[in-house]
Amino acid sequence: MGDGSRLYVCGTNAHNPKDLVIYANLTSLTRTEFVAGVGNGIAKCPFDPDDNSTAVWVEHGNPGDLAGLYSGTVAEFTKADNVIFRTDLYDTVTKRKKYLFKRTIKYDSKWLDKSVYKVPGDDTRFYAVFTTSMTGLMGSAICTFSLADIQDAFAGKFKEQKTSSSAWLPVSNSAVPEPRPGQCVNDTQTLPDMVLTFIQSHPLVDQAVSHQRNQPMFYRRDLVFTHLVVDKVTSGTFGSDREYTVYYAGSNDGLVYKIVEWTADDRSAVRSELLDVFHVTAPEPVRRMAISRRHKSLYVSSDTGLRQLHLEMCNGRADSCLRCVRDPYCGWEKDSRTCRPYVPGLLQDVAGSQTGICDSSVLRRKVAATWGQALHLGCNVKLPEQRSHQPIDWYLWNKERGRHRLEPSPSKYVPTVGGGVVVLSATEQDAGRYEARLGEDLLCVYTVTVDTHRCSAPDKSQEYQKVYADWCNQFEKYKSAMKAWEKKQAQCRGQNRSVNQNSHSNDIHQQPPPPPI
Repeated sequence: MGDGSRLYVCGTNAHNPKDLVIYANLTSLTRTEFVAGVGNGIAKCPFDPDDNSTAVWVEHGNPGDLAGLYSGTVAEFTKADNVIFRTDLYDTVTKRKKYLFKRTIKYDSKWLDKSVYKVPGDDTRFYAVFTTSMTGLMGSAICTFSLADIQDAFAGKFKEQKTSSSAWLPVSNSAVPEPRPGQCVNDTQTLPDMVLTFIQSHPLVDQAVSHQRNQPMFYRRDLVFTHLVVDKVTSGTFGSDREYTVYYAGSNDGLVYKIVEWTADDRSAVRSELLDVFHVTAPEPVRRMAISRRHKSLYVSSDTGLRQLHLEMCNGRADSCLRCVRDPYCGWEKDSRTCRPYVPGLLQDVAGSQTGICDSSVLRRKVAATWGQALHLGCNVKLPEQRSHQPIDWYLWNKERGRHRLEPSPSKYVPTVGGGVVVLSATEQDAGRYEARLGEDLLCVYTVTVDTHRCSAPDKSQEYQKVYADWCNQFEKYKSAMKAWEKKQAQCRGQNRSVNQNSHSNDIHQQPPPPPI
């Protein structure tokens, strides 16, 4: 307070809120010193220490430039009255009250407390996050709104309900008074009573404000977004630059979703795609986010910490061409096989319209195998977040069958968790070029040769390992066959036992005829 020599303190005081002023060294004021308005802490701090409460001491800027406290807390023991409150303002010399307290009801609106963001320098649109009711199926959506659409709605017709049983209908223009409600006037005290009455009885406009393109930019179930920031990125080759809108949406479980939006080449549609998901403050919810274009960074805060993320996280996050080219901040360099901040000359395809753009950067290997050997063809490629759950298909090119898709089989082609495939008991028909594809995109290429003539004993450790792997494969087949045989034997014994139990000593059984003499 004041020059910093005093502190204002307010506490629950055993469910009887009380406030006081002390010195900054935590000693009490002298008896001759008196601070007006201090003593009763109701509406200044809560009754219960577990209640949410906030307050700020405003030294200058109040009416009469008098110091006062602004608080947001619970004003009743039953917690039924939530208020935003300003204390009485007292003259510092006379100690007399000059301005009465002000209060307003705290309104918990699920529509008015949504995260809204406007890109600096762009006054044509804004972006907002909406969340469904927490008591039902959860979901969050990101929408874009045009300020021009909002202005058109307010300039349109009003809506009215003449009686409690009638429908809401638009108001004719002739029934709207002048000056039209919503227009700026120099002095509202000069407005006719008819205008004020119309404003009070017609709070709604007839036209709804729809989000752009009549659909959310991004939607995800079982997720609650808590904050949103937006960045604009321009990239591309000379003469064909394209603007991309990048959304960063923080969630209640500490994740940040990175989404990119762009306009199609023919301007017919707007596309969006989830690029990445960052674990930033998990498990704490994301409380605030901000973008610094000067430092090219995203700042994310939780209840206990603050983290800085670079907007151009290219080499650290996008270690594959397929993932790199979809990020508007990044580009893929073929020679060094690295992802770098984008400059003209690097590979980039944010829209995904250039099929095969990464084919020349795909990992290509040659594998030599002997007859009967098991081969593991791995394809550890970090996929774009939007396509991370899409299945990887393997194809084989050879002289006998041309290009054909490998069908998973427990005895021949076994898919692995990492997107690879294991080829069991290699033969001459398994030689050829193996390709791993994600849709039309090429991920990995293997050229496999099978030596069917070599039958000599192995003389290297790797060859011994191959032989041992083949033996293990055959042994696993033997164990599987043995288990199947034992299962059938058990079923046969059970059937015979059931027949014997159902037979009776008086039953007549047909005896087989005696053997011929």
